[in-house]
Amino acid sequence: MVRPLDQIPVLTVVFPTWKRPAELTLAVSSVADQIDGELAGKVEIIISDNASGPETHAALQRLSETYPSVNYYIHAENYGGMYQVAIAPHRARGRWTWVFGDDDVLAPGGLKAVLEVLENDQPSFLTINRQVWDISLSKCLTATRHNLPDMRFDTFVDFLKVFGFDQLSFFTSQVYDTELAKAFDVESYLGSLCRYAQLPYYLEVFYGQPTFYLSKAVVLHRFDADDFSVHRSNFHSLATSLPALVQEVVDRTGLDPGLLEQISGRRLLLGPESRRITFVDNTLQNLWRCMATGMEIADAEWAVLHQISSKWRPDRAETLAEIHEVYRKIATAFGHYETLVANHRTWTTPAGRTYSQEEAELIERAEAAIRFMQNNINDARQMASDVAGSFD
Repeated sequence: MVRPLDQIPVLTVVFPTWKRPAELTLAVSSVADQIDGELAGKVEIIISDNASGPETHAALQRLSETYPSVNYYIHAENYGGMYQVAIAPHRARGRWTWVFGDDDVLAPGGLKAVLEVLENDQPSFLTINRQVWDISLSKCLTATRHNLPDMRFDTFVDFLKVFGFDQLSFFTSQVYDTELAKAFDVESYLGSLCRYAQLPYYLEVFYGQPTFYLSKAVVLHRFDADDFSVHRSNFHSLATSLPALVQEVVDRTGLDPGLLEQISGRRLLLGPESRRITFVDNTLQNLWRCMATGMEIADAEWAVLHQISSKWRPDRAETLAEIHEVYRKIATAFGHYETLVANHRTWTTPAGRTYSQEEAELIERAEAAIRFMQNNINDARQMASDVAGSFD
């Protein structure tokens, strides 16, 4: 359901969604409630639903009936998250596109602040400071990610050298020029398994474009600290596919081959930099995190990392080789552990069977070996976690 327009909007806010009708309703309302008075007609809202089903469909109808600014599309199937990012500017009718998470919230006054920057400074890319809240929005965990003032950058690459990719990893904080995004062929990103494929996409589209950082933390980001499976998958993408994709963009666009060493790796800009942390540091840290959480890294992924490390400082390439060797040792130990566990399961099945003294002694030795190896693996993973923590 797409309404005709009386005027071309300044901004299109696109809400990709999938099976979160309650959160979506809050997110959309937090924006739509601010479209009044002088902002009326300047902002349109488009909800893009990945075939969620009747409950979400009902929420879309209620929102469109409540707010004249709301339009929506319902897909025939779930096309995935990156498709939602890619299609957004093609549906947007505003000069700028804002892809807004369906479980995030815009603080009061936030829409006006964003529009003022867009209309006054007219950046090709705008990135917005954020607050971090718990999953229920009952407790603010971080009131501001950064304590820097508003900043203008001649290019997106200049921005990356100060803020890095962490500021960009939360897509609700990003607003960008609709026509520039529409003109880019995003096909190569649609099949990516990287959970952060939007980051190299931003770089490839906007690398030479003026960029603005809005210091007012008007976006509320929900964060689930206990979602272990999501965090370990994130570590894997950040350690493997993301640096590979970023280096591909650098090579395709003719940017400085050593750019990964120049991109900032800091996550919170709350004070002076005691030591330089780069995107390469982030990559190495996330490799340690993968080991700490038992995440498998394929041989092909290691091969790509070694290849792109030729563009890093020599000592970083050496560190990568050392990390890979530690990974091999832990992986080998875990393989032996799994074999011992499988053999033990075979010997002790079915439950309740009677064993000879020789068999009982064999099982006892196997159980002792399993405990020993399990302790060693746990110690190694704790060591990896400690090393990962030393990067912060």
